Amino acid sequence: MAELKITVDTSIMDRVIRETPGQVDALLDSLAETLKNDIVLSFGESPSAPGEPPGVDTGTLRASMTWESQGTGRRVVRDGVEYGVHLEFGHENVAPRPFVGPAFERMRVKLADYVRDFGVIKP
Repeated sequence: MAELKITVDTSIMDRVIRETPGQVDALLDSLAETLKNDIVLSFGESPSAPGEPPGVDTGTLRASMTWESQGTGRRVVRDGVEYGVHLEFGHENVAPRPFVGPAFERMRVKLADYVRDFGVIKP
């Protein structure tokens, strides 16, 4: 199965871990669940237009979205189908229908507010 990896600047999260180690895993669990739900809710009607999230045909991709803890400070959000990466990035016969990248970007934009609201960083 192909894998999409997104690398992020973790300097803010590193500070949060140092300052409030007991809350980090709960925060990451919440972030992973929120990201997974955002992805699931982004799917539209089938057929989808290029550049838009995939449309729901059978619902298999949407239903396969999960997240799991891979230890302290690490959560993985993934789909459970072979073709998810082809929809995300497209291939020779299909234009991209991104669904992970846009959800991740929406999360990134709101991350500081989310962390503050979670109570990890005080204003």
